[in-house]
Amino acid sequence: MECLAQLEALCERLYNSLDSAERAHAESTLKCFSVNTDYISQCQYILDNASTPYALLLASSSLLKQVTEHKLPLQLRLDIRNYIINYLATRGPDLEPFVVGSLIQLFCRVTKFGWLDDDRFREAVNELINFLSQVT
Repeated sequence: MECLAQLEALCERLYNSLDSAERAHAESTLKCFSVNTDYISQCQYILDNASTPYALLLASSSLLKQVTEHKLPLQLRLDIRNYIINYLATRGPDLEPFVVGSLIQLFCRVTKFGWLDDDRFREAVNELINFLSQVT
């Protein structure tokens, strides 16, 4: 838990610090989440356990970069897609708008890149229609 608090403090510095050296240090320290595929599960852990919106944004934007820049296995992409849609359904109303926007962008990107790979990605349209009909 102490490591999560340190990560949240680094994220706060990354997104809010006026000191460019402090921001650069935070960025270089946190870069591993967006470039190393071994950190995908840690991003999910951050989404599940972090309390600050900046840590959630880091996790979401890191996953977006991972999905965009790496050819991830089909099952992992499906898992990310399903996780994000469930996460938005359960926690979306309580999140900051910039975090929701980042998560929606991630969902759209993983769906776009998987559209031709597996029919389950195409189910997103019907799932979203059902989801939105329950919310309104």
